[in-house]
Amino acid sequence: MQPEFSNQIEWDGRTLSFEAAIDAGRVICRVPRETVHVLRLYGDAIAREIYQERHLIVQKLAPFLLAKLSLAEAGQTIELLPSEVRD
Repeated sequence: MQPEFSNQIEWDGRTLSFEAAIDAGRVICRVPRETVHVLRLYGDAIAREIYQERHLIVQKLAPFLLAKLSLAEAGQTIELLPSEVRD
């Protein structure tokens, strides 16, 4: 089964947080602001812009998140670091 990301994406001003469903269960995903800024389109995005674009940001980061999720276990929290993203 391909992991599925929740539509409920939280933004606290520092981190995007959401759940992903994998075969084994649910995994919490976290994407820090620094990782969002690695994406060229969001390199200088302010908090309000990140909040408004959070669903698109997760879509753009999906390939990198899927790579991490392939190694994750149910109940685990993963964090996508800036060094793990190329744009």
